Amino acid sequence: MIFEYRLAAMLFSRMLRRAHVPVGIQQPIERVALQQRIVGSAFDDIVLQTGDALQGPSIEIQVKKRLAVSGSNTEFVKVMESALTVCRSREKDLTKGALLLGLAVGDPATDLEALSELTAMARAHPDATSLGRLLSEGVTRSSLRSRHRHVVTAVATAATTTDITKAETLTHQILSALHVWHVQIAPDGRDWRAELDQVSDLASSAGQSADSVMGRLYDLAQEAGPKAGSLDIHMVCAALLRRFGLDLSTTIRDLASSRSKMINIINTGSGTFFSAESQVFNGLRIGR
Repeated sequence: MIFEYRLAAMLFSRMLRRAHVPVGIQQPIERVALQQRIVGSAFDDIVLQTGDALQGPSIEIQVKKRLAVSGSNTEFVKVMESALTVCRSREKDLTKGALLLGLAVGDPATDLEALSELTAMARAHPDATSLGRLLSEGVTRSSLRSRHRHVVTAVATAATTTDITKAETLTHQILSALHVWHVQIAPDGRDWRAELDQVSDLASSAGQSADSVMGRLYDLAQEAGPKAGSLDIHMVCAALLRRFGLDLSTTIRDLASSRSKMINIINTGSGTFFSAESQVFNGLRIGR
């Protein structure tokens, strides 16, 4: 659970910073929910929601500290079983892009990179037959074709079918919806250290160190996880203030206000340009 809660803490931090979902969705995180099987999420470890009034796409994320992408690996077969459950119960949401599946894995593995590549390939093809033409000898390298066969084997086992054509169709459906995230969140991990850097302005403005803020968010994740917590930015800020006396809401508002006043200028020519919140030219005011 330590790995999962560190990941949740990092996602809380991204939500506080108004940062985007780290995989699959190019929108800011609006809500982070944990252990959501109670509301019917098969990929239940972490669910991220986006958009005004949570009307944007969401992604359900299965979290594994380590995972071998192998047809004989019990844990990978279980992941495929969960994916099949989503495909059967929420096919329309998957097809229109309202729902995505995420697989966050910690320990590095070459087969994980191959799985990620297979998902991108599947999204570029309308069906298993079309994908199969790409995954043919002389077109795609043998290692990738082999990894695809492993996934098909795991899906066939999960679906309890010996029909390879059916298994390939289900595999294409799963791969099309799946987004793989190799995440490094140990104290010296790439993603954890990057988040420390990113949250440092917010932390210092509140009189805290980045490490302290991340530690509080980890504590909050540990508390919320067993309760299947579903938290938005206001709830996280309230919990931090209530439990630790840490007031980030004012800092977040002030930082957002300062960002809204920034002026970005791109000058592609060699002529004179002017920078200000407003300008007056021959009696005509431009800007505020």
